Amino acid sequence: MSEQTPHELMESYAELAAEEAKFRREKGDVLDTVSERLAAGVADAVDEAGVNVEVAHTSADGTHHTLRPRFDRAALVAALNDHLPAGFVVEHVNEDGTLTVQWDERETVRERRHHGAILKAIVAEETEIDGDGLIESVPSRERVLARAVDLGVAEDAAADRLARLADLDVVDLADGKVYPDTNFSKF
Repeated sequence: MSEQTPHELMESYAELAAEEAKFRREKGDVLDTVSERLAAGVADAVDEAGVNVEVAHTSADGTHHTLRPRFDRAALVAALNDHLPAGFVVEHVNEDGTLTVQWDERETVRERRHHGAILKAIVAEETEIDGDGLIESVPSRERVLARAVDLGVAEDAAADRLARLADLDVVDLADGKVYPDTNFSKF
């Protein structure tokens, strides 16, 4: 046990507490800067990926057209690879449209996670859900792989990552189709 008096111990404690508070503020400042830079990278990727516009409805007389702008989440995830700082990767696109971005210092993990996020975004984007929350249709395996290739993922890498996502119960591969599985929103 220390030979210091309780008063001396409390003085040491107060000094350590002040130092801890200083480091906590510095940590907060660093995280704020990282968050701002990540948001700027996402904004740049959004500008690059753009918005798809589809014709939702045309009136019988052709005088009224309803257009639906739709952001292509898979294109955004693909574009983010070039806009996020080193070590950061989109882990997944959440059901509410938000992105989960993760930092991992292992460079080999980044590419695999990036490919997985692209595949998940493709599946999410092309899965149709009815009003009751039931799946109406899902993309084919070939469609998912072709779309991934369009977004810059090598076909063999996309196929390997899709198989890995199936092993992790993120997607289910059945009858040539790709279904969201139990862990779809968790990765």
